[in-house]
Amino acid sequence: MMQRSLRLTWVVALWWIFSLQPSHACTLWGAAGNSVEGGGILITKNRDWIPDHRQQLNIVKPKDGYASVVLAAVGSAEPGTKAGVIEKGLVIVTATVSQVPAAERKRIDQTKGLMSHLLARCASVEDVLKQIELFHRPVFYLVGDRRQIAVIEVAPDGSRSITRTDSGTLHHTNHYCAIDPPDLQRKPGASSTNRSARIEELLKNPGRPYTVDDFIRFSEDKTAGADNSIWRTGSAPHKTRTLATWLVSIPASGSPRLYLKTADPGEAERLCRLAVDDALRITDRHQIPMDSDLCRGASTR
Repeated sequence: MMQRSLRLTWVVALWWIFSLQPSHACTLWGAAGNSVEGGGILITKNRDWIPDHRQQLNIVKPKDGYASVVLAAVGSAEPGTKAGVIEKGLVIVTATVSQVPAAERKRIDQTKGLMSHLLARCASVEDVLKQIELFHRPVFYLVGDRRQIAVIEVAPDGSRSITRTDSGTLHHTNHYCAIDPPDLQRKPGASSTNRSARIEELLKNPGRPYTVDDFIRFSEDKTAGADNSIWRTGSAPHKTRTLATWLVSIPASGSPRLYLKTADPGEAERLCRLAVDDALRITDRHQIPMDSDLCRGASTR
């Protein structure tokens, strides 16, 4: 009887372990068309991760492709580009599929540097969707251009879902919404479901088109506490928290504009506001310091 009780205890413990999901993740949301003041689109990513690395704002100018401004993680277990906007007016952000274990996600073959490839080769949402066959690894994308935004879900079996709008809002966190992949061992986590419900609530019935200031306010929302809010502070030093807000405004014509707030561990929060066209005129360096004149709105003209 004692052995049976011990076995049952282990089964419950293992179920609990596999049902949990890591909390490092992101909140994505956007608006398009009549939902944006002046038209165009707004896209935001609150980047949540373990505070064990730093971030930098980079200029990428491939020899054969579109130039971009990107947010890159440096020194983390998963370094590289986390968000980007190109000269043509396309922005791409991603969020982790926390329902799929990291080891399983990494086992699935994927085009190396897919985010960088898409930023260099695609000028629009339609261009991205034409390359949908390259999307194999489980991940969530929010992409937008001057006319529309789209959410892409990629399941472990390679199936994909695309939801898009040219007048309205979309949002996503870290669990599947449009796809129900078979054999998932993890249920949606509390943080993901709380953040999804909260950003959906904030995006309801604004009574007027959204502005950049509205989306900044949403990005700073802390109503659900240290671990479940849109802006997460982490309930302990090692816990996942929000490290950056990446907000891009792409008008119907003219330069995209970037609002970036970073909260690297051990450093004060830093802000950068710039016109993407101004950033891409820089020729003497590939990194934009957050305390530079450019980030304070000075033009390179």
